[in-house]
Amino acid sequence: MPASSLSCSSSPHQQADGAGTADAAALPKAVLVYHESAHSIVFRDQLRRQQSAIRRASTDALNSSRHRTQNVLDGVASKTPFLEGLLEEPSDSDTGYESSESNASVRLRNPRGSAPTSEEAHPVVIANFQPVIEPLDSLDLSAANVFEPLLDADPLTCGDLDLTEQESEVTEMLRTESAVVKTVRNADWTSFLAKFKPTGDDSGAHTRHFADRQKDSSPPEKKKDLPLPPYNSFVTSTSLLPSCGKKMRCFGSNHEYAVGVIFALPDDHSNTETEDEAAKKTKTWSWPSGYSAKTEFNINDRGELINGRQEALVPLSGLRNMNHSYLHDKDYVVGGRMVKGGLNTVPYNEVYIRVGGFNSKTMRSFDCGIGLPVALFSRDPNYGHLVQLLRVRARFSAMFGSEIAKTLPLLLVVPELGMRVFTKKLQQQVLKKMATSLNPFQNPAVAHFTRVDSTSEPHMKQKLEELLDLDDENVKQVLTPEEMARIAGGFGATDESVSNLLNDAALDDSGSLQGLVNEGLAFALRSNDYHTSRQLLILYSIVASRRRSNTEVSGQLQDDEDGYQSDSSSRDSAHWRKAEKDLNSAGDSQAVLFNRDNAQLGKEHIPPPPPPPPLDTDRLRSATNSDGLLAVLGAAQVLRAMQNGSAKRKVKEAIDSVDEWIHNGEQSVAFRVSSWRDLRSAQHDLNIATESDSNFMAFVSGKAITNRKKFVNQLREAADLTEFDSLRFLKSIHSVLSQMRSPCLRLELLQYILGLDNRYSVAHVLRSVELAATCLNLSGSDVHPTGL
Repeated sequence: MPASSLSCSSSPHQQADGAGTADAAALPKAVLVYHESAHSIVFRDQLRRQQSAIRRASTDALNSSRHRTQNVLDGVASKTPFLEGLLEEPSDSDTGYESSESNASVRLRNPRGSAPTSEEAHPVVIANFQPVIEPLDSLDLSAANVFEPLLDADPLTCGDLDLTEQESEVTEMLRTESAVVKTVRNADWTSFLAKFKPTGDDSGAHTRHFADRQKDSSPPEKKKDLPLPPYNSFVTSTSLLPSCGKKMRCFGSNHEYAVGVIFALPDDHSNTETEDEAAKKTKTWSWPSGYSAKTEFNINDRGELINGRQEALVPLSGLRNMNHSYLHDKDYVVGGRMVKGGLNTVPYNEVYIRVGGFNSKTMRSFDCGIGLPVALFSRDPNYGHLVQLLRVRARFSAMFGSEIAKTLPLLLVVPELGMRVFTKKLQQQVLKKMATSLNPFQNPAVAHFTRVDSTSEPHMKQKLEELLDLDDENVKQVLTPEEMARIAGGFGATDESVSNLLNDAALDDSGSLQGLVNEGLAFALRSNDYHTSRQLLILYSIVASRRRSNTEVSGQLQDDEDGYQSDSSSRDSAHWRKAEKDLNSAGDSQAVLFNRDNAQLGKEHIPPPPPPPPLDTDRLRSATNSDGLLAVLGAAQVLRAMQNGSAKRKVKEAIDSVDEWIHNGEQSVAFRVSSWRDLRSAQHDLNIATESDSNFMAFVSGKAITNRKKFVNQLREAADLTEFDSLRFLKSIHSVLSQMRSPCLRLELLQYILGLDNRYSVAHVLRSVELAATCLNLSGSDVHPTGL
């Protein structure tokens, strides 16, 4: 660690022993420490005294060397290279800080190889200083690694897959070409699934065929001759794959269209109609492999296909004949041309069909819609695509309900292998890998739109819909609570399931609650996910506060006059997002955040909950430079400083130290100039998170004294009028931060008081303080259900 990155301090008793003496002989062994005490931050006197002692020792050593060698070299006209090394001046800077080329301790030039000085023999110790990010060790697997067991899950050759009824039905559909598939762009899942959901009443609308809409622009109609369908129906492009999904690629690239859906074709037609006749009557159009229909551009105002699209139509039976030829013939036609010797992979065909409407097997039809998807499939066996598949199923569950989604089969469909079934057992193996050896990752389609400084509401809605359900028995059967916490932090889990996980841990007196949260935060850090880390911290605060309140105020709550039975668990902690939204929407969000009145329950007043038990996030903060994660981990540290009493002690240290500086600064301009010099040196060498370099004229004119007087008065007011474990303390700190324009020393002292390191700028500290206040507010809301 370069010495240029160091500041210095000593313990308070060491400073008191040597601060006012000129004799440096009694100076304790030099140990550089950053942020050990407020006094050392304000004065930096240990560094000056230490470097002064080193310079004197260096001068004495050089003078002694000159004296010893003078007799030997008397009369010699020119210096030898040996003497050149002895006569060089020390390289320490005038400010007392070591040069960037020096080691972690100052080393005197001694070409004779004498024993090291006492300063060389003792290592440098640095606290709350993070010049170099030290990432967490990488795990074994990444999103690009292939999940090998899935490649062997062939339902036709592997007899021990233990398929469910739904999985068996879907594999049979693909084998007999009784289903069509559609790939969906990663960014289009929201709009695609939303098309199925009815608006207004509970019945679905029958969206007109594209050809009919050219002639009639009236709104979607309701089918009057049939019962009202539960879902909207609409026409869309799909593909009819060869048997078992082999040989034919689907639409779009695997990267941009990672997951697709499977629709079952109707198997019950009118007694007088064949499948082809029913398809023709309902304008269920189909084109062969390699033909680009571009339907939306090739229908005239009378609803007729133009530009050769009508002539290129092929019935569904014709598509099946072509598919059979692709699998079993050596030569076949693709895109209107005979291909000698065949192709390894043929292009997709197109079936323009109505989906949605009735989801019952007996009600599916080309006219009213072939229902909801009967399965989801991934196009690649790597972990990235399989996690995306699980996330799409979670979105399907959020849109249509868990009862439909939990039985929805998951498959792998690739042209080279055909279909593979992603069974429950294989899903459990992937979940285990996700929790132990897979480096977590966000959905890349939403990651850049859900950052701490810019969160898009549609993308945030998608992120929430993709959260995995840890309450699923498929998960609980194979994962420990620690592993579930890792998935929650790294990949995202629903609020309700994370709340239940933490509630269960809170019932254990072994202290596993903090361990669970730290595991989750570590995986959130690995995936650089601000929102999952924030979710974990807020839910931890709520659960820990509720547990403490249940213990400390047991028996205090009384039934009110209306017979309301008070219960601290009456507001489920999983509903915190709504509570936070209500909190932020009530007028001035900052005023509400820091001035929330304590709620009254029944006849008894219950005090607001204190900060939760502290989380040790020091190692995690040293492993990231993400603004969002620094805000969350900083909030955890702020709550820790409030809970363990260190903030109270450090505030008093800072007040005394700044008062002493103000007293000395008012007496001497030279003292202020010297202080400015030391502060500038610290800014340049330490890279502390100041808003700007210290202004020399502010120290000469006395503006620095005015700013620091105001600052110390604010700290004194905070110390006198607030409890250090309540919102009032955070309000005082927030007020101080809000009035800062170009702080240097004041920011450094706030970093020290809250236990934050040198990377925390005013904006970072503000975010951390506001999130800590949110945690306390929501904790209070949870304990006092009527308070919001």
